[in-house]
Amino acid sequence: MNAELGLTELRKAVVNDPRNAELRYLLGAEMAQQKDYDGAVMEMSAALALNPLMHVARFQLGLLHLTMARADHATAVLAPLEELDDGAALKHFKRGLDALIKDDFGVCIHSLRLGMELNTENEPLNRDMNMLLGRVLEIAEKIEQPVAPATFSEASASPRATDDSIHTDFSLYDSDKH
Repeated sequence: MNAELGLTELRKAVVNDPRNAELRYLLGAEMAQQKDYDGAVMEMSAALALNPLMHVARFQLGLLHLTMARADHATAVLAPLEELDDGAALKHFKRGLDALIKDDFGVCIHSLRLGMELNTENEPLNRDMNMLLGRVLEIAEKIEQPVAPATFSEASASPRATDDSIHTDFSLYDSDKH
């Protein structure tokens, strides 16, 4: 199935079941993949309005706002993730993004590494955060900001990104915005 057909099918599903938060989130993710960022924000926001406990959707919406250079929106959307248990990877990823917004690369790097260590169930998210970590490390080196040594225990997850872009559910990270 091509992307346009998938988007059409998701739109039909949402029309048939507009109060289905999961469908709204999936539609938003697909719209973002198609670079319809405003539509993606609208659908993901609708998903969270229907189910505020969709933490992955909240995180993805925060990332979307961040890549659109809407730091205040990202901060507001991500804020409820701070209430998660300290063992929740999304809480630490959120803290990493908050630190990135403030150009506090040391805290960002530490938080992303801790989040990846705690995240044992979503490997694609770890790959995405590892690519983000690689970009942050590159920036920190360029401006000579000291960073803590690596503590991430998985040898296969190098903190260096080899790709020029970062991809999540919707492949937004091809810009240098933060």
